Amino acid sequence: MAILHCTPKITDDLVRVHEQYLVPAIYAQWAGRVAEIAEIEFGQHVLDVACGTGTLSRAAKLETGLAGQVIGLDISDKMLESAQRKSRGIEWQIGDATSMPYEKNRFDRVLCQFSLMFIDNRIAAIKEMRRVCKADGLIVVATWGQLHLSSAFGSLIKLVKQYCGSHAAMRLSSPWALGKSGMMDSMLLSSGVNEYECHERFGQARYPSIRAFIEAHLRLAGEFDDLDERTLQELSSAADLELHQFLLPDGELIAELNVNIFVIRPD
Repeated sequence: MAILHCTPKITDDLVRVHEQYLVPAIYAQWAGRVAEIAEIEFGQHVLDVACGTGTLSRAAKLETGLAGQVIGLDISDKMLESAQRKSRGIEWQIGDATSMPYEKNRFDRVLCQFSLMFIDNRIAAIKEMRRVCKADGLIVVATWGQLHLSSAFGSLIKLVKQYCGSHAAMRLSSPWALGKSGMMDSMLLSSGVNEYECHERFGQARYPSIRAFIEAHLRLAGEFDDLDERTLQELSSAADLELHQFLLPDGELIAELNVNIFVIRPD
């Protein structure tokens, strides 16, 4: 199945689901790991590109301390409003990742966690990251790896294809758009990147139930509201059987994840 490039529409409901499910299930555990690989130092200036609700920005701020500066850039005012409610000491700015409002060589570290796949012009975004990063700085980009290594998500997408159709399944699979072998390598080379390394890491996403797992990702894909009750019930019943293997005794669902973290030298 081809993976669709999908830029989600940012609504109040999407922000709510993002904070309720994705941050505790996924983003919070990876922010510290990405910040660690970025080797952020006290007093440095850091930019978090397409920062969403600011999970990585907050992890970066713990490393820079009061002497440093962290800016979270996102195109969505709704995401930034949520980020601002939870954070102090971080500057939040509306802006386009493909045309950033910063001068050349501005930042010691430029970070992007699980957002590049949702940007329409990814090559332009990478070029902008290179432009605003200092020559001796680092750019760190985290993307999801290959979908077949995330079996619970793969099973969910197959169920969605069966009960909701191919388009819904492709939208649901869009976060893995850059996981295909060689995809990021080709994109980095096309962006003028000559020196980079990839760190593959594994982790787990945790959801309170199968229903929460299904609803969260259908809502994030923009497919939940169009489901009729009968289809949702049939999907849920089939998921109870198909996804039971990923459950803990208390009903919590564990989904394995693999992540590629690219460390890029700007020049």
